[in-house]
Amino acid sequence: MTSDPTELKARYDKFAESLDYKTTACDYQLRELEINLGASYMSDGQRVLDVGCGLGYAPVQYASRNKVEAHGIDYSEKMIEGAKRLLGETKPALRGTVAFRHASVLELPFETGSFDVVTSSRCLMALLDWELQQKALVEIHRVLKPGGLYVMMEGTFDGLDRLNDMRTRFGLEPIAADGKDRLFTLKFQEDQLLEFVKPIFSLEHTQRFGMYYFLTRVVQPLLVAPDRPSYDHKLNEVAREIAKVVPDFEGLGHLVGFILSKRR
Repeated sequence: MTSDPTELKARYDKFAESLDYKTTACDYQLRELEINLGASYMSDGQRVLDVGCGLGYAPVQYASRNKVEAHGIDYSEKMIEGAKRLLGETKPALRGTVAFRHASVLELPFETGSFDVVTSSRCLMALLDWELQQKALVEIHRVLKPGGLYVMMEGTFDGLDRLNDMRTRFGLEPIAADGKDRLFTLKFQEDQLLEFVKPIFSLEHTQRFGMYYFLTRVVQPLLVAPDRPSYDHKLNEVAREIAKVVPDFEGLGHLVGFILSKRR
């Protein structure tokens, strides 16, 4: 795994050229479940921040589904340029409601207590050092209002291990933990994460997507073998709808939603 932030940023800059919302979240059906989760914790009139917003899909969706003021930041200038362009081309009516800014989650350019809700989806796991991840958590805590919510949708080794155990039972190869084929990641150890945030956040809820992962990472590969599974397979769409009703199954899957409330 590379620890070179320049190389990692270059990858994101390259992906931004596509101007495709799916470019940093190939599993767009799972992404919709994540958006649903984030939006469900927002209310009209709130000020919302999405860190690591990429091309801006999440803030646009949040502002479309709720009457919120949505902000997005990303450390890739090209991502932010693309987000602004896509906003103007596809959702011009939201330009007064959605704003994008080039910034790092390690040094957010906002005053303390600025936001009612902060969301992240696969952002902190792109910080390839636990100390940097801790710094980001503290910075997110800083910009939240007292009692504000952090909807943290990030990868964990725990959920991936359970998924790989299930795959092994059915003769499937384990999924690599580092994501080095695309973006490089450092997933969280759940116990370590929750122990660190305990003094500053209250854990309100843990949302797992086990049913979706079971259907798309176990059932689909078995159905299509020897062909490769695809994010575009019809089963993924069906799995998304099933997961809306029955979200979890055996705690499978590395992407986990932690709903954290800033201690007053």
